[in-house]
Amino acid sequence: FFKFPGYLSVAENIKFADVPNGLAAISKVPALGWAQIVAYGGFCELSAGSDDWKTGTPGDYGFKVLTSSDPAEKTKKLSAELANGRLAMMAIIGMFFQDGLTGSAWGDWANYTDSPLRAFENELGVQAPLGFFDPIGYSKDGSAANFNRRRQSEIKHGRIAMMAAMGYITPEFFKFPGYLSVAENIKFADVPNGLAAISKVPALGWAQIVAYG
Repeated sequence: FFKFPGYLSVAENIKFADVPNGLAAISKVPALGWAQIVAYGGFCELSAGSDDWKTGTPGDYGFKVLTSSDPAEKTKKLSAELANGRLAMMAIIGMFFQDGLTGSAWGDWANYTDSPLRAFENELGVQAPLGFFDPIGYSKDGSAANFNRRRQSEIKHGRIAMMAAMGYITPEFFKFPGYLSVAENIKFADVPNGLAAISKVPALGWAQIVAYG
């Protein structure tokens, strides 16, 4: 949205307008410019003191314009700062990542043509807004055989999970009449809901469940 007018470096004839946005700017800044940035960062760190964490007030440099002298208000603002800082750290890493892959911090992923995930972007299950969702990178090898095996596992596990979810909810409203085990005198009504049911099901019942699975 904005760049300073004039020169970043008169000696090297580099204008601010010549410097691209994002990670591409790194190669444009002269070495002396980076030295100045590092030196200023070091000055800020050392002049403020490097042991403020020992006092129990890390980051408190006595600047009250944005904070407050009221302890409750100060705590509220510091909590907001921590929350926003955590979000900003995640945001800048995300911007770096997307910039490095697409050429812009908010570049279209369609520009990342070298992605091995392109091989699967039209597969069943690719849905907006995430598209091909593989955050751990299982499919980065581009192997169709591995993808098909994992997709088959996903479908099977998904079906089991849907049945399990219904099985977890249904006993809250309905239980079969009669006996779960006549031999051990266990009625369905005696079986508690949730994980507590595990200890009530007889060993032979678990054997039947495992065998059927």
